[in-house]
Amino acid sequence: MIKIDYYMSHGSPWTFLGHKRLLAMVKNFDVKLNIYPVNYGDIFPISGGLPVSKRPPQRQKIRLQELQRWSEYLKIKLIPQPKFFPSKSLLPSLVIIASKIKNTNKEFILANDIMNALWVKELDIDNEKTLFDIIKKTGLDADEIMSFAKTSDCTRTFKNYTSKAIKNDVFGAPTFIVEDQVYWGQDRLDFVERHLNELSKSE
Repeated sequence: MIKIDYYMSHGSPWTFLGHKRLLAMVKNFDVKLNIYPVNYGDIFPISGGLPVSKRPPQRQKIRLQELQRWSEYLKIKLIPQPKFFPSKSLLPSLVIIASKIKNTNKEFILANDIMNALWVKELDIDNEKTLFDIIKKTGLDADEIMSFAKTSDCTRTFKNYTSKAIKNDVFGAPTFIVEDQVYWGQDRLDFVERHLNELSKSE
């Protein structure tokens, strides 16, 4: 079985644009897809990255143009400047991790719904009531997931995922790792698919 490590940020529009496409793609292969929400607030300082608000004006401007282009090209609705961006809470990532640890098999659905709430519905995903409702709508026990997300065990896992990302040279979101190859960005999914095709031929 082929393994893909998928490093993501719940607050990244690029992660959102690639998420469903990644899930659709892996259905065509014998793949174990591991989702790792990580803290890019810890990764950026040691990898040369900057949060959007601290980037030069020209980079911020072109970023918005690129988001609009990709949204239209992929036919995926996305508001480039949603009302509640950036997300400043780590709790949305922690509830995704909680869902994964609890073996709900809904961590990918939950991740998508959280990102959709931010980038399409313009909801405040840092608000616990909003997040609770998102979890509940996936059919999960929102009380259980939210409670576990606030535990030291879940926080420790989040830190371990982030350390793993740093060790594997992850610096942006989303990042996909197949074997020893690191693919950064939703626009690299074609290369990920090519890699999977090559591996499938050799099995």
